[in-house]
Amino acid sequence: MLIIMNPKRRRLSSSKPSLTKNPEPDWSELQPELLQLILSKLSFIQILRFKAVCSSWHSVANYFLSSSYFTPFSRPPLLLLPANQEQHDSDTRCLFSLEDQKKYYIKNIGKKLGEDSWCIGSSHGWLVVLDNEAIPFLLNPFSQSQIQLPLLDFSKFGVRKSYFIDYLRKVSITKAVLLSAPSNNNYNNYNTVVLMYGYRSTRLAFCKIGDSAWSTVLDGVSNNNQDYCDIICFNDLVYALTVNISIEVWDFSASLPRKKSVIHASIPRTMTEAIETYRGSHFSRSYLVESCGEILFIIRFIGNFVNQEGEVVDEEYLLSDADTQPLVCPYRTKNFHVYKLDGREQKWVEVESLKNQALFIGDDNWEQMNEDYLYGGHDLGKFNLEEKIVKPFCEFDDLDESKIDPPPFWIFPNPW
Repeated sequence: MLIIMNPKRRRLSSSKPSLTKNPEPDWSELQPELLQLILSKLSFIQILRFKAVCSSWHSVANYFLSSSYFTPFSRPPLLLLPANQEQHDSDTRCLFSLEDQKKYYIKNIGKKLGEDSWCIGSSHGWLVVLDNEAIPFLLNPFSQSQIQLPLLDFSKFGVRKSYFIDYLRKVSITKAVLLSAPSNNNYNNYNTVVLMYGYRSTRLAFCKIGDSAWSTVLDGVSNNNQDYCDIICFNDLVYALTVNISIEVWDFSASLPRKKSVIHASIPRTMTEAIETYRGSHFSRSYLVESCGEILFIIRFIGNFVNQEGEVVDEEYLLSDADTQPLVCPYRTKNFHVYKLDGREQKWVEVESLKNQALFIGDDNWEQMNEDYLYGGHDLGKFNLEEKIVKPFCEFDDLDESKIDPPPFWIFPNPW
């Protein structure tokens, strides 16, 4: 941004012009109102650089970040990538910004994350992390604030910690959400962490920040021989998606969680036809997303094997070709179908266009990567719902295309 300032007028004088140069402008004396106008045009990473200029700019930036003028969700999230051992130390992490298509390296995040840490959730600018012993904690990578969570009771997961520690972290614990962001150690009823876990069936567990132990939600779908696919937080409530595409709505504000309702929306014919069309050559993942106050259901169709041209091929073809091995033809995302919940009619309605919206989802398929260490963790890209085309959003030259471990994840920057 270019700022042009009018020079002060000089009085006319008959004396000879001075040969001394005008003093350099003191940018630290810019009015706070002007600085806040500049800050409103900057990305979060640019604001961090803005803060480092001088003490007065630092003070104005902090005021701006704590005011209603700054909302983390008004800016695109950042993609936090794993450390690159060859070019950077293990304490440095790379943040990719979609806003300006650039990569930024942030120091000291790795010290807080720890070696071999595993992120299971990203909410309100905070990460829900498991360390290499599967001990959970919350971390804000920008403020460097860290909050320890209760130890997990491994008997609830049906696995032994000593032998299945990696499987426990990467597969058994599916996802975690934080209902609100902790601020100034003021932990209220909404400072609750909810996670999906399970070995043979998926259940919900929760704890409030400051609790000494996790509790299991007893009245969930696991009692009805069903599983959960995804959980999100919306309007201070937890929405849990089941495998039969129903939604449980949970209130965690009281001492014990309460199931407020179950939404059984009718499924359109286009959804069942799409699932049948991709059956066999593809597998799918289901997501629940809140966007602009609406609940969306997303099905992601992923080709089991693709050739060098990106075309989906069956496994028999791969095994019959001596020059091609399945391991060099990993899965690829090929399509998405999006449906909007019509609460009044209790049905799912297919969405043909997102218009000016963008949805950010993540799935790294670690179930299959656990079986084959060369298979997984690579499927990054952007999908245009109208054109039905998947494209890469950035080329990560410093990362192995066949495997990104630990997986990258989206985070909305929150300075507090």
